[in-house]
Amino acid sequence: MLDDIKRALLGDKEAAKRLTDAGVLLPCAHCRESGVLDSDHSMGIFWILCTGCGMQTEAFVTEEEARLAWNTRAPILSESEMKKLEENT
Repeated sequence: MLDDIKRALLGDKEAAKRLTDAGVLLPCAHCRESGVLDSDHSMGIFWILCTGCGMQTEAFVTEEEARLAWNTRAPILSESEMKKLEENT
């Protein structure tokens, strides 16, 4: 069975949302290093910054929006391919 991290990395938006709600950040999509929440409280904005390559999200009004943007990946597999993968694990 695939866990939410693997599902989110494959593009499952529901898994990305569950991870976001739990405060979990996926590895950077470019270098696989960790992402950290950063902010400018005087402007009331938040973003996620990679500790490795410096990649970052755009600025958001809430921490949750920034985490969700970071955790959301483009789908790699179709829904039917995901089902086949789950059946074989």
